[in-house]
Amino acid sequence: MILIDFRNIWLFLLIARQTSGISYNQPKLCANATWNQTAITFANSTTAGTLPVGMFINTNNSVYVADQANGRIQVWLNGSTTLTGNYSGGLSVPYSVFVTDNSDVYVDNGRTNYRVDKWGWNSTSSVPTMYTCGQCYSLFVDINNMLYCVMGANHQVVSKSLDTHVNVWSIVAGTGSAGSTSVTLNTPWGIFVDNNLNLYVADTNNNRIQKFASGQLNGTTIATGTIVLFGPTSVIFDADGYMFITDCFNQRLIGSGANGFRCIAACSGSAGSSSSQLFYPHTISFDSYGNIFVVDQENNRVQKFLLLPNSCNGTTTATTISTVLWYNVPEFTAYTSWSANGITFANTTTIGVLPYGIFIDTNNTIYVSEFGANRVQVWHDSSSVPIRNLTSGLSNPYSLFVAIDGDIYVDNGGSNTRVDKWTLNSNASISAMYVKNSCWGLFIDINNNLYCSMNALNQVIMKSLNNNSAMWIVAAGADCSIPNTNTLNGPRGIYVDTDLNLYVADCGNNRIQLFLSTQLIGTTVATGTITLSCPTGIVLDTNDYLYIVDYNNHRIVGSGPNGFRCLVGCSGVSGASSNQLNYPTALSFDSYGNMYVVDQYNYRIQKFLITSTYYNATTNQPNLCPSTTWYTNAITFANSSTVGTNVYGVFVGIDNTVYVANQQTNQVVVWFEGSINPDKILSGSLSSPYDLFVTPRGDIYVDNGLHNGRVDRFSLNSNISTSVMSVPNACAGIFVDISNTLYCAASTSHQVVKKWLNDNVTTSSIIA
Repeated sequence: MILIDFRNIWLFLLIARQTSGISYNQPKLCANATWNQTAITFANSTTAGTLPVGMFINTNNSVYVADQANGRIQVWLNGSTTLTGNYSGGLSVPYSVFVTDNSDVYVDNGRTNYRVDKWGWNSTSSVPTMYTCGQCYSLFVDINNMLYCVMGANHQVVSKSLDTHVNVWSIVAGTGSAGSTSVTLNTPWGIFVDNNLNLYVADTNNNRIQKFASGQLNGTTIATGTIVLFGPTSVIFDADGYMFITDCFNQRLIGSGANGFRCIAACSGSAGSSSSQLFYPHTISFDSYGNIFVVDQENNRVQKFLLLPNSCNGTTTATTISTVLWYNVPEFTAYTSWSANGITFANTTTIGVLPYGIFIDTNNTIYVSEFGANRVQVWHDSSSVPIRNLTSGLSNPYSLFVAIDGDIYVDNGGSNTRVDKWTLNSNASISAMYVKNSCWGLFIDINNNLYCSMNALNQVIMKSLNNNSAMWIVAAGADCSIPNTNTLNGPRGIYVDTDLNLYVADCGNNRIQLFLSTQLIGTTVATGTITLSCPTGIVLDTNDYLYIVDYNNHRIVGSGPNGFRCLVGCSGVSGASSNQLNYPTALSFDSYGNMYVVDQYNYRIQKFLITSTYYNATTNQPNLCPSTTWYTNAITFANSSTVGTNVYGVFVGIDNTVYVANQQTNQVVVWFEGSINPDKILSGSLSSPYDLFVTPRGDIYVDNGLHNGRVDRFSLNSNISTSVMSVPNACAGIFVDISNTLYCAASTSHQVVKKWLNDNVTTSSIIA
C-alpha cells in the first residue's frame, strides 16, 4: 500500500527485468502411468465453437480454449466445469492462447490483424503486445519473459522480450521457407520452451519433433523409437522431462518415459467421434492432477482423459505407495470458508431415496451408495449424468470406499453379511469380507487393511486385503454400548490417517473417538464450544484437522488452530433450502476443496463451494535485485480530473488492478490492468475516505472513519458497501493480513486498532 499526498498519481517504471514463473502444469508421473481410454467431453461445439485449435491450462486448472470460429477465448476458471467467461473484442480467428503466472492472457490475432493481443488480469480490453507477419499457430512465454510465436505459414518461430515496448522480434527457428533440413521447418505448429531455454517444435509437415538448443538455429530431430509420427501438432513435457505429443494425422496421443515412446490414448489410429477416438487432435495439455486435455478439432470438442489412480500400482515401491493417497486430503487455512448455499449435485430423480455414503477420488470421480435404491452410482469429473451403476446383489448399502487400484468396496452386510468388491471396470462383484451386520462406515488404510464400522454391534473391525483369509479382528469397541474409553455406541463414519490412527464417529455417545494405532483404548476429541449430536461422518485435511457430519444438528463442523466452528448448515434447523440440511450422513472433499454432503432426508447430494483460499501474501511483494533502478521521470497515471484534489490512498492489487480513494467525490476509482481510463467507480455512503485495501479475493475495505466512525467493505463485484469495523476516527492506513484480520491506523488517536473479519461483530480492539 502506498500513501501519496499529492494531486497526481505517479507511476515510476521499473526497468530491471523480472523472471516469469511457470504457469503451466508439468505433473510427476510414474514410468507406467496410464489414462482411461474412455474420455470425458469437457467442452463441445456450443462452448468451444467449430474447429477449435488452441488451449491452455494453468496451475490453478483454469482452462482457456481458443474458439476461432467465434473470435473469442472461452474460460473455465479454477477447475470449474461450467463456462466462466470469455475474452473477446477485435479478435479474428484466434488459433492459440497462453496465460502467464500473473494471469496475463496472450492471444493470437494474426489472421487479419497481424499481432498478438494481451488481456491483463481482470481487464475487459486488450492491448497489442507483438506485431507479426501472420497467424501464430502457437504461443509460449518462457521463464525469461520471452514471447514466442509460431508463424506456421511462414515456416518459422519468432520471439520478443515482454520486458521492453520495442516491437523487434528475432527468428529462433526456421528460415522462412519450407524445408526438411536441420535449419528449416515445414508448417510448424506446437512449441515448448524448457527451463534451459531449449526450444522444441512440432514440425508438422516434416513429421518430426525438432529440438533447438538455447540460442541455436540448427535443430536436431528427437528419436521416437518404434513410434512413427504423422503430422505432430503439439508437444509438452512432464516434471521429469518426458515428452508428450499430439500425433494429429495418426489421430492419437503419444508419450515417452523410461521405457521409450508409446501410444497413450486413442490408439486405434483411426479417426472417429466415439469417446475413445479423436479426429485431427491439436493442442494437448495437463491439468495439475496429470489428467490430459486435448483439443479434438474435427469433432468440435475438448476431450479429457483421466489419469488412472491404479496405473502405478505394482511398480511403485512400498514406501511410495504408503504416502500416495487416492482420496482427497486438501490443505486449508484456519479461515477457509465455504458458500453457505449448497448446489444440488444429485437429487431424488437420480439417486432415489435415503442415500447414505459418498467417496470422491483424486480424479474427482464421485461414488454414492444409495441405501433406498440398492445400488452405487458413479460420476466422472465434469459429468452431471452417472456413467456407471453397480447393483448386482446389493441390499441396502450404507457405505463404500474405493481402493488405490480402482476397486470399489461396498457394504452388503444387512441381509447378506458381507462387503462386496467390484474390480476396476467390472460389472460383477465378489465377496471381499464377511461381517455380522451392516457396515455404516468403510475405509482402506495405506497398508491395505479394510475397516468396517458395525453400527448394530458397536464395533469397528478390520482385515488385511493382502491375503485371502476371511479372518478379521476388532479395531475398536467392545460389543456393548456403555460409554467408556474402550466402547462405542452405534459407530458410523470412520477415518484412518497415514499414521494408522483410527477416528470413529461414535453416534450414540455424541463424540469422536480417537484410537491410536493398534490401541483399543480411545480418547474423546475435544470439540470446544461445539456440542455434537450423533456424528455420522468424519474426514481429515492435510494438517489433520477434523471435519464432522453433525447428524442431529443438521450441520457440518470443522476444526482448525482456533478450535471447532460450524461450516455449513449453521442454523441448526433441518430444512430443504439451499443453506439447510436434513439429517446429513457423510461428506467428502473434491481435489479443489469443495465439500460434498449426503443430505439424506432431502434425498440429495449438496455441493458447497470453497469461497476462500490460501494466499502467502495480500499485497504485491516483487523480487528485486540489489541494483534495481526506476526511471526518475514519472508518467502521470491519473490526475485531479479522475482522483480529485488532496488524493491520499492508493492500492494496487495482486492482479495489478489500481484503486484510488477520491476524498473530494467520496468515491473509490478503479482501473483494471492495462486500462488508462477508470473501469469502475464505487461510492456508497463514504465521507472523505483516506485509505483503502483490497484482498486477493477482491473485497475492498475503505476508510469511512472521519465522520462515520467505521471501515466499510465492498464485496467482490458488489456496488453496495457494509460496515465491518468501528474505528475512533479516520484510518490513514488500512491493512488486511493473511489471517483475515483488518487493521486501521487511527492517526489522530495515535493508535492502531484491529478486528478479525470472520466473526460477526464490528468492535475493534487496540493493538498499538
